Amino acid sequence: MYTKILLAYDRSKGGKMAIDEGFCLAKTLGCQLGVIWVVPPIPYYAISLVIEHEEEEKGEKSFFSEIRKDIQEAENKWGIKVREFYKKYGHPALEIVNCANENGYDLIVLGHSGYSGALGRALGSTAARVSEEARCSVLIARHPPAE
Repeated sequence: MYTKILLAYDRSKGGKMAIDEGFCLAKTLGCQLGVIWVVPPIPYYAISLVIEHEEEEKGEKSFFSEIRKDIQEAENKWGIKVREFYKKYGHPALEIVNCANENGYDLIVLGHSGYSGALGRALGSTAARVSEEARCSVLIARHPPAE
């Protein structure tokens, strides 16, 4: 049914649920798995701070390093490797949908709840927007899957 799954991950609580959901499905169904992280116009790690450009770059690199670490842990846990990793800049929902469309993904997995506060109000619900705009199926993880 599915051959390529795109996992959207941002280190949020919902994103962490989506990791296990995406990896479990990919392993169970024998699918290729890709991961996308989108750096929003106002990065989550900089919302409450007024930071210089150099500090912003350090924060982004550190955050990306933590994302890669989380993905490597999931690869070890589930015994499968991510085939493609995307780092995009822009509106998270639009970049996720564009990536899925451009790269032939037939399922997008993302968390129900991501970051909120000012960023959430400014950008709207990523999960809702992805589910409305995507040409493929969308799975919104709400709870960790049973192992």
